Amino acid sequence: MKIKLLIVLLFASASLMNVYGQKYDTSQFSFTNFYFNGTVGVPSKEFKEAVQNDFGNLGYGFSGGFLVSPLLENKPSPVLLGLDLGYFLYGVDKQPSAASTPAYKTTFQVFTINAIGRLRPRLIRGGVTPFIDGMIGIKTYNATTKIDKNLVNIIFNDDQPEIINNENDTGLNYGLGAGFYTNGKNSQSPGFTLRFLYMWGDEVEYVVRNSLKVNGGLVTFDKARTNTNMFVIQLGISGASLKKLLTSE
Repeated sequence: MKIKLLIVLLFASASLMNVYGQKYDTSQFSFTNFYFNGTVGVPSKEFKEAVQNDFGNLGYGFSGGFLVSPLLENKPSPVLLGLDLGYFLYGVDKQPSAASTPAYKTTFQVFTINAIGRLRPRLIRGGVTPFIDGMIGIKTYNATTKIDKNLVNIIFNDDQPEIINNENDTGLNYGLGAGFYTNGKNSQSPGFTLRFLYMWGDEVEYVVRNSLKVNGGLVTFDKARTNTNMFVIQLGISGASLKKLLTSE
């Protein structure tokens, strides 16, 4: 599957280079792109065994990033390079309070940091610009246990430590994807973006759901290992100007 995706990516790159070798109009290109997306992560079969949540074994979160042409404003380029950041929440386990201990909650989450390369044809004002993305970076699986403070705890700020335990494991992350973003007739106008990705991830060690216990200040839990492969669907806003993207003016 990965070989087929790479072949498609190389073919698309060659086609775009041919297009950009023709006469161009610099007004038809943007040399920057910013985006902010809501995200749904669909784990692989093995990864689902680690997730085990009540909302379809899916992860929910957000991602954001920016891309810049390596040629800046000097000449249109079919390639944009940048940074992509992502966050996925996969579940929360809770341990009720007891006579001598407060209530605890453990949050299971995944963080991604990737370098990104994008291939895209010329910008069509008032139209749709398709693209192909390639990513490589790191993915961190995290389980953080905190005191599940209520409103009284928060207001009076008692001396209980907030974080009881924090477990992380990090591995290589890489992926391929495709999508599109819409373009306003004004080059500074934000638009919508839709992206589909498949992300491969190294095997990581994780805290098994519902295994973590806190007893008299002693934290115990079980661990297992899994890959972190997942299919990702993202929908959000995109624009050539970060200020316009945030203010929509």
